[in-house]
Amino acid sequence: MSARVVILSLLLFMVGFGAHEVMHLLVIYAVGAEGSIVARPWRLGYVDFTIYALHAQPAHPLDVVRQAMVNFFGPFLAALPLAGLLLYVREPVPFAALSANVVILVFYAIIELADLLLEAVWNVDVPLLTTPEFNYGVPLLVIVVTTLAVAILSVVRGRPIPE
Repeated sequence: MSARVVILSLLLFMVGFGAHEVMHLLVIYAVGAEGSIVARPWRLGYVDFTIYALHAQPAHPLDVVRQAMVNFFGPFLAALPLAGLLLYVREPVPFAALSANVVILVFYAIIELADLLLEAVWNVDVPLLTTPEFNYGVPLLVIVVTTLAVAILSVVRGRPIPE
């Protein structure tokens, strides 16, 4: 059962991450700019290794207000369809996986907006917010905590979640 929550959560994470970047691009166009989605190298901060990640990028730098809209609404809009599905899903495994991914996308909306405002408005640099370890570590932690919560709830309720 726990493996099912983890696997479904990771699959939904890939879908949600792609939707998140597409929504960034949609918002870039909505605020009157042009952009594209690129695969960019992202060097890990704690080990000598580079991964590749999708990134929606405006063709030209945006002002702070428009960039704030892009940063927040990209992941937030990607979370809405998953949150809507929560109204109709009753099975514990898909419900847990959807819930975890809604939390992850809201997390991205908050940290992407916070990183921009900290740097551009308050001149505070928090490098942790842009490391791959943080950007993928927190979502992994959300998935692990969700998986543990489902396992604990199934024991507390006295009925195992069907395999």
